[in-house]
Amino acid sequence: MKKSGVLGFIISSIFLAGCAGTTTNLGQIGKSGNYESSQKTGNYTALAQNLKKNQKDDLLWYLDAGLISRYAQDTNATIYFFDKSEDKIKQYDKEVLAGTLLANAGAILTNDTFMDYRPKIYEGIMVNTYKGLSFMDKGDMSNARIEFNRALERQRRAKEFFAKEIKQEKKKIEAQEAQKIKKKKLNVAQVQKVSSNDNTKDAIEKRYSNLFAFKPYPDFVNPFSSYMAGLFFISVHDYAKATDILKETYGMIKSNEAGADYVKRDLKYAIKASSSLNSSSDEHFAWVIFENGEGPSKKENRFDIPLFLVTNRLSYAGIALPTFQENQAAYSYLTIYDGNKSVRTKKIASMDKIIKTEFKKRFPAVMTRAITRTVAQSLMQYELNRQGGLIGLIGAVYQGFMNRADTRQWNTLPKNFQIARIALSSPKLSIVSPDGRRNIELIVDTDKNHIVLIRIPKHNSKEIVYEVSF
Repeated sequence: MKKSGVLGFIISSIFLAGCAGTTTNLGQIGKSGNYESSQKTGNYTALAQNLKKNQKDDLLWYLDAGLISRYAQDTNATIYFFDKSEDKIKQYDKEVLAGTLLANAGAILTNDTFMDYRPKIYEGIMVNTYKGLSFMDKGDMSNARIEFNRALERQRRAKEFFAKEIKQEKKKIEAQEAQKIKKKKLNVAQVQKVSSNDNTKDAIEKRYSNLFAFKPYPDFVNPFSSYMAGLFFISVHDYAKATDILKETYGMIKSNEAGADYVKRDLKYAIKASSSLNSSSDEHFAWVIFENGEGPSKKENRFDIPLFLVTNRLSYAGIALPTFQENQAAYSYLTIYDGNKSVRTKKIASMDKIIKTEFKKRFPAVMTRAITRTVAQSLMQYELNRQGGLIGLIGAVYQGFMNRADTRQWNTLPKNFQIARIALSSPKLSIVSPDGRRNIELIVDTDKNHIVLIRIPKHNSKEIVYEVSF
């Protein structure tokens, strides 16, 4: 490669690196004054309207736009943005199933942020879940049924889909490695050995041991999505299907989450209703769903590698890998009061756990790409150092600059989901935080059942309340 060509590639790549992975990620709003202000006041309307004016054709942007529009209680915009999200996800699914998933050839000499963002399985499940809830808000139970069935179907085929996705990913990595390192003027095998030696692996495993120290749910399932599907089928009096879904949900969490006993109680309710000739009852309930806190933040872990042990023509090499930092819950629980009766919410699903479970499964491929990239970029640095002068130094600076992890993700999801159910005897329902400072009062029809969803992102955030009756 000529010096002028190398310099041009390096300069343009460094310039593009400033934009890669961030220009269309609406999740950055989570750190901006507008979003923080909206959380505190509960007024997302202006922010949501701004999204419509500045729409970007990007999956992460659509995902965050969909949830922010939901927080603004703009149901039509919520469905629109989640429809756009699903279009992107379906296109990716189609490529994986057809075996035509393309790799970004330049990513091996840059980093993963230069690749198009690839949807995660949990994202598709949550898109269909939120669309189902949004159609329920509109009273469109036909479309709500479609969305909840889609969420369940995504969970059913997730394991097989993931296996196909990872198989293609492995082939792409091998093809890239063969293409970029074919000359082998540097002892690539030696670099590979140092990059993945016991010391490097031990350092990585030590940093990730706590991240992976949790009891996961079964592969790719989301107990919240399953539970909400079961509750939906109760609301449309399809008790047989609700029974099957709630039975599965209970099996997912019976040894994991405190709210399993609440799911078991709802399962008994569905079984009893399905066996009754008359499904109507004089007793009515309020189901309260608490979307609590903020999901984990994705961060970067950097590992420097002593490649001077291999050759003195290399000044720097390193691996950058993504990791997670958990955020705080808004509250440990909420208490629901109806007259003299009260009940506390309990957790049935952790978004932290769902996200990290899938990340753990993807981590070997992410790490393989990072090591392959280190080898390829080390080879380029080696060749530049052979030419001497300033260009050799630029090669080392370039590799250090490009040692970045891909920290893009859907940033506006809750930390966890909690549920409770209370029998209605009074038209006034009070929902109170543990410190007593937050008291949400609702007027309900005691002749109907109600589903109340409450979203509180932070301790000092204004709550967002949705209510559906049936």
